[in-house]
Amino acid sequence: MKLLIYGLDGGDLEIMNIFKDQMPFFQNFLNENENIELSEDLINRGWVEILTGKYGSDTRGFYMAPKLDGTRQCSTSFNMKAVEGDENIIPLWELAERRKIPYFIMNVPTTTPVPETTYGIVVGSAGGGLNKIEGIPEILVSDTDTRKFLEENDYIVDVRIPNDEIQTTEELFEQVSEKELKRTKCFIELSKKNNIEFGFLVNRGNTIVQYLCRSVIEDYKESLREGKKCDSWVVPYLERHFKELDLQIESLFKELSPEHFILTADHNIVPSKYWANANIFLKENGFLKAKKGSKGIDLLKKFAKKMLGSRLKQVSKSIKPEFKNTFSEYDWNSSVAFGHTYIPGIFINDKKRFNGPVKVEDINKVVDQICSVFNNIPKDERMAMTAIPYRSQQNKGKFWEFLPDIKFQGSEGIFFHEKITQLIFENPNYGPIPKQLSKVTHAAFSGDKGANPVCVMTKKTKEYISEKQKKDLTLIYKLVNKIL
Repeated sequence: MKLLIYGLDGGDLEIMNIFKDQMPFFQNFLNENENIELSEDLINRGWVEILTGKYGSDTRGFYMAPKLDGTRQCSTSFNMKAVEGDENIIPLWELAERRKIPYFIMNVPTTTPVPETTYGIVVGSAGGGLNKIEGIPEILVSDTDTRKFLEENDYIVDVRIPNDEIQTTEELFEQVSEKELKRTKCFIELSKKNNIEFGFLVNRGNTIVQYLCRSVIEDYKESLREGKKCDSWVVPYLERHFKELDLQIESLFKELSPEHFILTADHNIVPSKYWANANIFLKENGFLKAKKGSKGIDLLKKFAKKMLGSRLKQVSKSIKPEFKNTFSEYDWNSSVAFGHTYIPGIFINDKKRFNGPVKVEDINKVVDQICSVFNNIPKDERMAMTAIPYRSQQNKGKFWEFLPDIKFQGSEGIFFHEKITQLIFENPNYGPIPKQLSKVTHAAFSGDKGANPVCVMTKKTKEYISEKQKKDLTLIYKLVNKIL
């Protein structure tokens, strides 16, 4: 194989070094090859940057973005179908297709539904509504023979949390282990069978384990430093996870013998001790105004949720934007800014995007005002975060207007959640890991996205990097382009 990329969803070099005793192959590979320090903008989807070499302002590949449908609602919905037909975006599989190079891309997030292929294979990742643990839908695999092979080998599409089908956390570890071992085995066998020259495999189970157990990983690190034993019940499962991860890296490297090998990630995972709600700050300082009678509206929404249950989301889709706005708790005619869950930033409620009161020519002035007020809050009360202008500093691609106007710098590990009632709130999940999975109601349980994804590569691969190149995830795309 000419080039192999092994993607670790949430791959974190610090964590891999914490479990160095369980990862002897990786440690040896790290010592003999090159570690590249990357930084990742947590507004943009890392895997999309790797797949396209472009930022979200060109692809709409954001973790969360406003719908711009006449409401201030946001969505996490995105897949690579969104960039089809854009002549300025050539995904990695199209790059290989044009050069008639046999390729195999497996389990990279956002690739479902998979593209049509001639020279290669694409097996998509769950997501975008495809969250079942069992079954291999046709939209997930680019050809019948591969799909048949995966079915015969009991391939598991994905395991996600929260999960109603898995009762205990121990079961979750078992399922994740089985899923990743089978996936790696299938990838190796199909790569050999099809004489693949460019391979790209993503391990998503890694991020499940780290999001869930980041608090215990931190305790484990401290115990090692003090020469003590970490007494958490989950430690043996963590040690097994990283031992198996090491064996998978080793088998990929030895079985496929890539001339170039890159081990990288979309982001890393840091301890998440706090949640935050930007709307609390905005309300307290007059930038976001509550609507008169908002308490009654809130009660009505709770009643609708109770009555409709799981049907609420479907019913909501059929409601016109102008009618949805009447059920908002905020007075959008007088509110100049708002925040949202998942987004470490603030949107200005401007006339062009949201039909708000702020004129386009006044956006920068409002941004500066909000940043100034936030940055004058005592550091400990804002967890040392700094509000900085963001959208005005980014590339003005066709999706530029989807970007937040303000970003909270230094917010890694602070999960933004608009339902909490304080600016900063201690994460109630940070601590011991429950044995009953029903108590895990959020995927990012004790960890959150960090801005420094792991990136380790063979020395020969590093030679393709120029000193002037920006060290972010678009670098991976550029390397593939050069090597192929």
